[in-house]
Amino acid sequence: MTNPPNARLGFRPLSMVLGGVGIIVLAVTLLMLYVGRILVSDEAFADRVGASLADPRIGEFVALRITDVVIEQKPDLTAFRPILVAVTRGIVTSAPFRGLIRPAVIKAHQAVLSSTAENILLAIPDVGVLVQEALENIGPDAAARVPATLRPVLEIDKAAPTVRAAARVLGSLETLRGFGRLALLGGVGCLVLAVVLSPTRRRTGLSLGVGVATVGVVLALVVPAGRLLLASAIPDAAAAGAADGLWMAFFAPLRGVGIIVAIVGAALALIALPGDSAEPGVIGRQAWEFVSRHRERALAEAGRLLALGLAGLAGVVYPGAALKVVAVAAGAILILRSLAGWRRLAQPHLPEELRRARENVHLWPTALAGIRIVGLLALGVGAVAVVLRIRPPEPPVEVVASGGACNGAVELCSRRLTKVVFPGAHNAMGSATNPAWLFPNQDLDIQSLLDRGVRAFLLDPYRGNVMGDKVRTDFDATPYAKLKTANVIGNEAWAAGMRIREQFTGELGPSGLYFCHGYCELGAIPVVPTLRIFTDFLATHPGEVLIIDFEDYVVPADVDSMFVASGLIDYVYKGPIEPAWPTLGEMVESGGRVLVLGEYDVGTLPWYHLAWSGLVAETPYTFHTPEEFSCRANRGTPRGDLFLINHWIETTPTPKPSNAQIVNQQDVIVKRARQCRRERGMTPNILAVDFAGIGDVVGAARALNGLPPVAAAP
Repeated sequence: MTNPPNARLGFRPLSMVLGGVGIIVLAVTLLMLYVGRILVSDEAFADRVGASLADPRIGEFVALRITDVVIEQKPDLTAFRPILVAVTRGIVTSAPFRGLIRPAVIKAHQAVLSSTAENILLAIPDVGVLVQEALENIGPDAAARVPATLRPVLEIDKAAPTVRAAARVLGSLETLRGFGRLALLGGVGCLVLAVVLSPTRRRTGLSLGVGVATVGVVLALVVPAGRLLLASAIPDAAAAGAADGLWMAFFAPLRGVGIIVAIVGAALALIALPGDSAEPGVIGRQAWEFVSRHRERALAEAGRLLALGLAGLAGVVYPGAALKVVAVAAGAILILRSLAGWRRLAQPHLPEELRRARENVHLWPTALAGIRIVGLLALGVGAVAVVLRIRPPEPPVEVVASGGACNGAVELCSRRLTKVVFPGAHNAMGSATNPAWLFPNQDLDIQSLLDRGVRAFLLDPYRGNVMGDKVRTDFDATPYAKLKTANVIGNEAWAAGMRIREQFTGELGPSGLYFCHGYCELGAIPVVPTLRIFTDFLATHPGEVLIIDFEDYVVPADVDSMFVASGLIDYVYKGPIEPAWPTLGEMVESGGRVLVLGEYDVGTLPWYHLAWSGLVAETPYTFHTPEEFSCRANRGTPRGDLFLINHWIETTPTPKPSNAQIVNQQDVIVKRARQCRRERGMTPNILAVDFAGIGDVVGAARALNGLPPVAAAP
């Protein structure tokens, strides 16, 4: 072994400091230069955003946002939401859209970087025109209603603090970017000086080579680590998918940068190894010895065995990931062999001192430091991901104290159900919040309707089979379903629906129960999970009484099974309705707080009541203007125990929120209900409206019940 010259012994501390500084500067500078290149430049940023639209997850997210903007400006297009989403999805992935979005992204990016920005907008000019053109061949009427100029897809008023913080970070990167290359040269210079001044050049070269390789590995791991953290931090699946796509569009190339840096570091480390110790076979034996060698200390041996067991378990549980690790390891071995060959080729041309030096240098003790750094970082990222994924436990379910009230008022407890007015939702299962539901009748989902105060729900259960991402209606399961559906929606609409239905092909999945309207192909939600929403609501609101009216296209046995499976059977009213109906207080006391009605076939279920056998009377429901509203008898008998007022403007197949803005106002509902009470001599028990989130059907029901209005929240 050649002893180091005494003249360099005093430089050991300086060499160590220079090496550490060089490694840190190299890591920070490479990351800063990459991030600055893709995030600071307007052009580069816009190019990345445009390229990201090829990811279907991002395309879907942007399409949904554009659709929301269209519907916000033209609410009557709510019925066409699934069609708009499909059309817009195709537009988002097209070249013309990328051309439109590029200047918009550049402008928004400049606003973020501006220290004086008050509002951040992403307005895409002419995207409305593209939507119009795409819809022209599908529905000219809908195309004509799409605004040519849309509101901004993204708007941050008063520049939110997080955006301002991002602007400051990007501004700092822009300032430092000019010094990045100089800093990179400085870092490399520090590494070179560390080797030159070191009294043990081989050992220092090996350590710095491992350090550079570690920097490369860490840079490459930034990509999967970021994906893991994003997936853990964003609970919404669609938003998480879009965020993952954006992350990959911006940071996927960093993986290549890291791999190149790691290869350079590995090459430097191999050059520093003496003699045959740089050969892949020797390194492999050293690695296997390191893994398989028994440790004398019990704690160290326990750690080794635990690591081996966890690695084996990961391979069994995640075979796909294990195969990737094997592929990466095989690639690393091939690279190592190549570098070793280059080392042998270059050995005769190395300086005499490096060729003849025989310092006691071993790879694994040095490489272990890099492995520990990477392992600790991986554990840190994993721990953060676990913390993000494991949300704080759901707060305990709070039971809303009724205070002796029934449906929000003590006065109602002593009234019989037939003397109480219930605010209701027509076709409550079809919500505009469901992007897959075509022609929805409601703007809110069932949970939101309950929270708003709706207490009567008109629902249509069907049998259907899953077919891809759709549900195919099983009309054969209920023989009379075809005839009844045709009678309800009309022969023309029936024929059009059948033509759409025949376009769905593929293998049928298992049969199930769904809430649909006419055709499950146009929108379907599973029955049992939906009914569990009612179950959970009743469990936490002990003073509330509900009415559920089924336009039933399933047999009574199916109705029974879905109530049992959802747990709602425990809240169904099973008591008598003759000779007198129960009061709300009696229903609350009995625990049976849901009255269930069926319109066609209730079988022998004692709690399932046939509506049109004289139990329920109703008004017509095919009014095309508010002036056509009447109170004349329709289905059922002219005078029944319960009175259903159908209060919406019929625009089949596309219900319009703009009509609800007119007819759902409290004074309009109250005026008509009082007129019907005078003409028909019955209490209007169910006020069924479309878009129950618009207007104030709940306030109208309170007024008709003789209750004061609810005080507005401060």
